[in-house]
Amino acid sequence: MALHEADVIVVGAGISGLIAARTLLGAGLTPLILEADDRVGGRILTEEVLPGLPVELGAQWIGDTHHRMFALAAELGVETYPQYDQGETSYDLVGSGVLRESEFHTQFADELTELEKVLRRLDELAAEVPVEAPWLAPRAAEWDIMTAADWYDRQGLSPVARTLLEICTVGILAVPTVEVSFLHLLFTIQTCGVTSELFAESEGGAQTTRFVGGTAEIPNRLAALVADRIVLESPVQLIEHTADSVAVHCRGGLVARGRRVIVAISPTLAGRIMYDPPLSGERDQLTQRLPNGSAMKAFFVYAEPFWRADGLNGQLISDIGPARMSNDTCIPGDDHGVILLFLEGEQARVYGRLPVDERRAALTAELVRHFGSRAADPEFYVDGEWSDRQWTRGCYNANHGPHVWTTYGHALSAPIGAIHWASTDTATFWSAYMEGAVEAGERAAHAVIDDLAR
Repeated sequence: MALHEADVIVVGAGISGLIAARTLLGAGLTPLILEADDRVGGRILTEEVLPGLPVELGAQWIGDTHHRMFALAAELGVETYPQYDQGETSYDLVGSGVLRESEFHTQFADELTELEKVLRRLDELAAEVPVEAPWLAPRAAEWDIMTAADWYDRQGLSPVARTLLEICTVGILAVPTVEVSFLHLLFTIQTCGVTSELFAESEGGAQTTRFVGGTAEIPNRLAALVADRIVLESPVQLIEHTADSVAVHCRGGLVARGRRVIVAISPTLAGRIMYDPPLSGERDQLTQRLPNGSAMKAFFVYAEPFWRADGLNGQLISDIGPARMSNDTCIPGDDHGVILLFLEGEQARVYGRLPVDERRAALTAELVRHFGSRAADPEFYVDGEWSDRQWTRGCYNANHGPHVWTTYGHALSAPIGAIHWASTDTATFWSAYMEGAVEAGERAAHAVIDDLAR
């Protein structure tokens, strides 16, 4: 049996765990990070598919109000650059056929106006939700018994507007709107500001900026600061805890002892760890009800970004699929053209089960419909579905279904004796984003620092 000792044990070497460890070190405490995977980064995964051409199979963007992430990148020496968005988006919704953005906006101007009114109403309702305690919203009970789809369906939207709203929302939550409570949707909007900051990709949106060298530069450089305090390939199986101490047992026999533990993995994975003494049934019931979203990213690499010469920005929005949305993800200074296709929610579940050749063929056909015959001949293709990854089992969002916030929400981030919780799913600012992961790691670390000081 290998025995390690530290002031604070951190479970998980994603952004939250790394930030927590660095914060603890800055306060003079010794952390030890236990990571189940053979790498750091969690739901961040950058792979170099061709020399000098990294693609992001995991988290990729930050937005204009992600101040913690901008500051962190600057501190770590990671440069950023803007997401390419010049040109028109290609639409194909509710039998419209493929239309350029200008054509789509002209043909469906009335539908887009009614959609804008619904978005403004969402902003108004979200403003009533306290992000630290959504269950205390004045209409929390009413909003938590209905799904987001229920509320959407009651707004009298046209098929085009309703479909566009569904696609945008699934792009944020990575589950169909029938699976998430309306209160959780409002909470998500409130943690991010307003709907325009969630849904926009241009100025003010959540996907405006990328990292030179790939997003993994952030966790890799953070890990370098605490490299001697990280143990990889150490899945945590059991946490023994008293009011003042913990013993964390890993597969393979490693045991780490400390005064506190920060569990910095998604709630559903935290629920798979055994605890002695057992945690309350309330906490366990919560983690049983917070599934991670389903998402797949598929990258097509071409000799050049041919769509730009046609006045297109590489984005598509479609209800035909398999993908509902796409992005131009070319690397500045590299001649290749790269298009990223998103399969989220039901699309990820259905197409993720297909053989890769069938999935690639279906996605290729979609790209050809939107961007022409040149899309049929990529130099390289790669995809990945996050539910298949052993140590993540899903993507960027832990979704609350009906009744979860009002019944169990108060147990999400509340410490239990020597155990503290940190992951982006517990954040109150940009929850489910890297910005939220930083906030959650800092919050948990400061709580531990204050706890030990007392």
